[in-house]
Amino acid sequence: MKRSFLLLSGLTALLAACTEKVDLQSVSDYHDYLVVDAVLTDRPDAEQTITLSRTVSYFHDESTPMVQGARIRVNEVAFSEKGPGIYAAPEGFCCEPGKTYELRIELPDGSSYEASSSMPEKGFRLDAIDYAYAGNAQTGLDSLWTLALWGQDDQVSSYYHITLGVNGNFYPFEFTETLDDKYFNGNTVAGFPVTTLVQSEIFRKRYGDCFKYLEEGDVITLRARTLDKGYFDFLIAQTLGGPTIPIFSPQPANTPTNIRGEHVLGWFAVCPEFSASVTVDDPLRPYFKRMLPGF
Repeated sequence: MKRSFLLLSGLTALLAACTEKVDLQSVSDYHDYLVVDAVLTDRPDAEQTITLSRTVSYFHDESTPMVQGARIRVNEVAFSEKGPGIYAAPEGFCCEPGKTYELRIELPDGSSYEASSSMPEKGFRLDAIDYAYAGNAQTGLDSLWTLALWGQDDQVSSYYHITLGVNGNFYPFEFTETLDDKYFNGNTVAGFPVTTLVQSEIFRKRYGDCFKYLEEGDVITLRARTLDKGYFDFLIAQTLGGPTIPIFSPQPANTPTNIRGEHVLGWFAVCPEFSASVTVDDPLRPYFKRMLPGF
């Protein structure tokens, strides 16, 4: 009886000690951060947009609050609000490789934010892409295709952000890839397997037709942006803890940013972009035609 009492007393003391040390952050301790998603490219045919939103507390199951009524300029170009929290440049505006751009954001409450970014030269000349079936479609399960590319890489070490699209519907951020060119730096690239195309009915219902099963006539597009080292490190940091939907929700810790101001997250980047497409003629074709033309 004495031994049982001592054991019970010890457990009670241990639980009490643990209870005293637990200090969950309350809603009142939460810091509201501005989130800036500002990635501009050298594509005059693509709309250049900047998105402003707010972080949400870990303890709140709410949609991402968008920031409206802001004034945004990149160098001397003013962006106009086309939707809640989405600001667009004038039609035809794009950035130029080798040039530096200054971002300034002014919010209705009087707070302001600034950032600077220089666009690197294109690190890759993309000539073509092709696909190869990698399995599972014949069994009715989720399917995989390997995507390879052909082109010439620059001698200077470069960093890339790659995404895939099917019929113009592109993957969400958490399914994109960030990589460097250490495997092909300065070389001609012929059939390099750069990424995987995933087809899943479950994902299709959640994210759209970028995850549809491939059919004859579908158009696969690979889109890649050349990054500077800072933006590369920023994107890598977003994936270290696993994907979040949306990004920055809930509030991350120790996230890098190049934006100057109080309580701000995100990055301002200007990136040259290349893309190439291939039309599906046989979803189950197992070899790259450019590598083995007889198949």
